[in-house]
Amino acid sequence: MAPTELHQRNLQRRLRERTQPQNAFEFVDPKTVAEVLLGAADPAPTSLDRVDRLALLQSLPTTTPDQPSGLRPLLSARRDVGPQQLEQIRSEVESMTNFHPDRIAALRDVTDEFAGPIADEATTLVDGGLAVETWLRDQTDKAVSKTALLRRATRRLIGGDEVWTDCYPDIERISLVGVSSIPAPEVDFLHDLCTATTADIELHLRPGTSEYLTARLPDLLSIDYPGREVNL
Repeated sequence: MAPTELHQRNLQRRLRERTQPQNAFEFVDPKTVAEVLLGAADPAPTSLDRVDRLALLQSLPTTTPDQPSGLRPLLSARRDVGPQQLEQIRSEVESMTNFHPDRIAALRDVTDEFAGPIADEATTLVDGGLAVETWLRDQTDKAVSKTALLRRATRRLIGGDEVWTDCYPDIERISLVGVSSIPAPEVDFLHDLCTATTADIELHLRPGTSEYLTARLPDLLSIDYPGREVNL
C-alpha cells in the first residue's frame, strides 16, 4: 500500500530494473483497499472528491445570520477564508485526529496550553475543521471523503471481520510504503488490520523520520476503538 501513485510507479520501476516479477504484488493505496472491503458486502460506496467538496463549500452562506453556527467563529476571525482554506483546515484536522473523540480531546488539551491569543486561534481552527465536516455531511448522502470510507472499513475490521479474508484470501504480506509521516486514518486502519489478518504487516519509513515514527508508533496504535468518530 502506497499513499500516492508516484510511490507505486517507483516500486514498479525498481522491480523492472531488477528484472523482478510484478505479478506477485498488488499496488494500491489504503483508501482503495477500503473501497474493496466495503463494496464486498454492500453496494459499492461513493464519496465526494476534493472538487466536489470545494463546489459545495462555494455555496456556504456568506451572510452571518445564515452561516452554520459552528463555523461563525472561524469565518469571523478569518474574513478572507474561502473554500480552499476551509477544506485545508478540515483535512488537516482529519489527518491529525481521524475525527476520533480521544484524539480531538487530546488536541484540545494541547491547544489549551498555548498562550491566550494562540490558544484561541487554535481552538477556532479545530472547531472550524469539525464544523466544516459536519456541514458537508449535511449536504450529501455520500461519504464526505475517501478517508471517511477508510474509517468505515476500519470499523468493519474490528474483531477480525471475515470480509478481509474473503477479499484477500491468499495475501502473505501487507506493506505500507512511501510515508514520511503516518496520518491518523492510516494508523487506525493498520491497527485493525492487525486483528483481521495473520499476514505480516510491514512499515517502510523514510530515513529522515523513521526513528521518530518508530518511537511514536506504540502511542499511535494505543487508541481505543479505531475508526470511531466524534459526534458532530
